[in-house]
Formats: sequence, C-alpha cells, structure tokens
Amino acid sequence: MKNKGILIILSALFVACTSPKKEEAAAADTTATATEAPASQEVNKDQLVGKWLQPIPGQENQKQGFQLNKDNTASSLNIHTLLYDKWEVSNDKLLLWSHTEGVKEASSSVDTLLIKKLTETELVVSPLKGGAADEQTYKKEK
Repeated sequence: MKNKGILIILSALFVACTSPKKEEAAAADTTATATEAPASQEVNKDQLVGKWLQPIPGQENQKQGFQLNKDNTASSLNIHTLLYDKWEVSNDKLLLWSHTEGVKEASSSVDTLLIKKLTETELVVSPLKGGAADEQTYKKEK
C-alpha cells in the first residue's frame, strides 16, 4: 500500500514537471516560426503552375529547375539525378516530392520550401530551416 502511494505521488510529479515543458516547447516552436518568416499567407496555386528555372551555378548560360503541373505532378528540368514527382502548396509553403536515380544510393524525400515571393514571373523560396543565403530565385518561363 505504501509503495502504491509513492507511485501515485511520483506519477503526479512526473506529469506536473513534463507538461509545462511541452507547452514551452510548443511556444518556442511558434516563436521560432514567427521570427523566421512573416505570418502565413495563402498562395495562389494557379500562379505556381508552370516552368520555374534558374541559372546553373558555374554554368550561367544553362538553366535548371522544375515544372509544376495543374494536376499536382512535377518534373525536373535539366536535373538528371533528382527527379520531382509531385507538388502541393499549403499556405505559404511549397512541398516538392522527389526521388534520385543514377546515384549510388537511391532515395526519396519531400522538400518543404517557404515561399518568400511569388509574382507572375518570379518565385523566391528558402528551406524552412535555412537563412537568406539559402534562398533560391526562379524565373517563370513559357
């Protein structure tokens, strides 16, 4: 009986000690997100449909990028080992599913990119955990 009482007290202490930490972690996550980017905004999905290209670093006369189709399929443009499969937009985030081919270890991933700017001709994105140096600018081509 004595052990049962101690167990109940320890359980209550554990719950009391861990609950605020979860709330603090959630608050910290919200704060980090709020400082990394402006408040979430809806992105016009139709504006994202099309070919988005940028110069290849070191080969500025060549371009690479991706094509986002109306049916949410995606494809790589002038990128031969990273192949895009599909895409989705959620508020101000662009999600790109891809897989690799022709490399030693094939893999699949989902890139989550924060849409920093979107116009009829320009798309600026950055990885959620990246900084200004990680920003990528694409131009829309017909």
